[in-house]
Amino acid sequence: MTVAIAPPRASETQADASRPTATWRPTAILLAVAIIAWAIALPTLRDASWNLFGLIPAASPLFPVSIVLVSIAFCVAIARGATRTAAVSLIATVLMMRLPTALSTDAPLYSWTYKHFGPIDYIQRFGGVDVTADIYHNWPGAFSLIAWMNTITGSETIVIAQWFTVGSQLAVTAAVYYLARTYGFGAATALVAAFGAHVANWVGQDYLSPQAIGFALGIVVIALVLASRRTRATSWVAVVIFTAITVTHQLTPYWLLAAILLLTVLGRVRPKYIVGVFAVIAIGYLLLHLDVVSQFGRLINLDLLDNILTPSVRNEALGHPSAGQVVNSWVARSITAVVWVSAAAVVAIRLLRRRGEWRSILVPAVVAFSPALILLGQGYGGEAMFRVFLYSIPGCMLILAPVVTRMLRGEVSRGALAARLTATGVLTLVALASIQTSYGGWFANRVTPESVRLTTQVLTEEDPSTLTIGVAPGAPGRIVAEYVDFVRANELFDSGIDMWLTSWPGWEEEEFADPRRVERLTESLLWEQRPALVVITEQMRYYSTYYGTLPEGALDRFQRILSDDPRWVQIYESDETIVYRLDLSTARD
Repeated sequence: MTVAIAPPRASETQADASRPTATWRPTAILLAVAIIAWAIALPTLRDASWNLFGLIPAASPLFPVSIVLVSIAFCVAIARGATRTAAVSLIATVLMMRLPTALSTDAPLYSWTYKHFGPIDYIQRFGGVDVTADIYHNWPGAFSLIAWMNTITGSETIVIAQWFTVGSQLAVTAAVYYLARTYGFGAATALVAAFGAHVANWVGQDYLSPQAIGFALGIVVIALVLASRRTRATSWVAVVIFTAITVTHQLTPYWLLAAILLLTVLGRVRPKYIVGVFAVIAIGYLLLHLDVVSQFGRLINLDLLDNILTPSVRNEALGHPSAGQVVNSWVARSITAVVWVSAAAVVAIRLLRRRGEWRSILVPAVVAFSPALILLGQGYGGEAMFRVFLYSIPGCMLILAPVVTRMLRGEVSRGALAARLTATGVLTLVALASIQTSYGGWFANRVTPESVRLTTQVLTEEDPSTLTIGVAPGAPGRIVAEYVDFVRANELFDSGIDMWLTSWPGWEEEEFADPRRVERLTESLLWEQRPALVVITEQMRYYSTYYGTLPEGALDRFQRILSDDPRWVQIYESDETIVYRLDLSTARD
C-alpha cells in the first residue's frame, strides 16, 4: 500500500501522472547497446591481471563504457517519461554493476565475508548458538536465517555468499523505491531515488553479512513508520521487523531508534508511544549482551574526532597505503561530499524559500542526517563514518530525487537543456566513481578456492590449540563450526586466521629487518609447546601492497626468516600459497 505522507510539493507527486508516456525506442536501443558492451567486457574481468588501481583499468574499457551508457539510458528514459524503460534500466544498472562479484570470481569476495560462515555452520549442525564463543553468536538473526535456508533448500553458504551481493543490492534498491513511494513520490521520482541510492553506495556492505540484511530491512522500517500516520498498523509491522534487526546487527537498531525518535517529535509517527516499544527492544537486548559488547572497548566513546577517523585516514597518516588505495579513498570521499553537500543545500534552500513547509523538508532531513548522531557516541572500530554515510543514503535521496527528476525533465525556469545535461552528467559520473570505488580493491580482496580449502582443513584437522598466524589480511577464517574450539583453546589469541600478525600489539609497524624478534616469538612458542602455523597467500601480498598493512618488502623478509629457520618446516606450497609449521620437537630443554 502506498501512503502519501506530507509530500514536500504537490507538483513532485503529480508530475509523473501528468506526463504522457513517450516513445521508448531510442532509450531501449541505448539500453541494449549498454548491455551488449557489458556482455563483451565481462570475460575480461575474470582474467584481468593485477593492477594497483583495481579492476577498472585492468579489464576491458567496455566495462566502464557500458556503465556510462546504461546510466544515460536511465536518465533519458526519465526525461522522456518512459517510466517502464527507466525501471528496466535501473534493474540493468544494478545487475551490471554487481554481477561481476558473482560471475568473475571463483569464491566470494573479501576474507571477512567468511567469518560469518562459521556461526551459520554451527547453527545448522547443532541447532543453536554458543553465546560464550564470540559476538556473532549473540546476534544470530542473519546466521539463523541462512542456516534455515540451507536446511530447507539443501544449498550451501558459499553458494549463497557468491550471489548475495547481487540480491542484497537489488533488495536495497527496491526498499528505497518503496520508501520514496510511501513518502508520496510518483513512480518516476521514486525510480530516481532508487537509482541515486544504488550508484552512490560505494560502502560495500552488500557481501554476506548481518549489516547488509539489517540495512535493507531498516529502510523498510522507516517507510512503515512514515506510513503510520495514515495506518497505525504499519508501526506494529515495523516493530516486528525492527526486532529481527535488533537480533541481527549491533548498530543498525540504534540508527533507526534515533531516526524514529526525531520523527516522533515531528509528529510523523503514530501512535506516539510506539517509540518507547522500539527503545525497550533495542536497549533491552543491548543490556542483555552488555558483557559481550564491553569486550570491544568503550561502549560510549565521546571523542568525536577519534570516532570520525576511518581506517584509510589512519593509514594515510602513517604514510603506508598505495597510490591506488589513496585515489580510491578520495573517490569515495568525493561521492560522499556530492551527496551530503547537495542534500544539505536543497534542505537549506527549501527552508529559506518556503518557510511554511519546514515540517515536510525536515522529515527526509531527519532520515538523511540522523545517522550522524552515531559519531557522538561510537567509533564502531573506525568504521562509524562508513555506516553514517550508508545509513544517510535513503534520506538524502528523498531530498535530491525530486530536484533531479525536474532537472531531467527540463522543468526549470531557465536552461532546460543545461539542467538535463547537468543531472545526467552528475549521475553518470557518480556511477563511474562508484564502480571504481567498489572494484578498486578487487585484487586485494579476491579470495581463492585454495584459501577456502586450506582454512577448512586447518579448522577441521588441526589441534584447536594451534596458533594460525596470518601475516596480513588475505585468507578466510571462522569458516566452519570448529572455529569455536579454536576460540576456547586460544584465549590470548584470536581464532582461525582472520586476525593478523600486524594486529598484535607492537607488531603494527614491523619491517622484519631484524630476524631476532621473530626468533624470540618462535622460542616463546616452543617453550609453551604451542602448535603453530604460518600462512602466506598471494592475496596477502596484494592486500599488503594495496592497503599498506606492511612496509614494502616486509612480507618477503618475513618469509626468508622462516625459510632460514629449521624450526619452521614448509608443509605446503603452491603458486599462490605457502604454509609453515613449527616443529615442536626442536624445543630445547
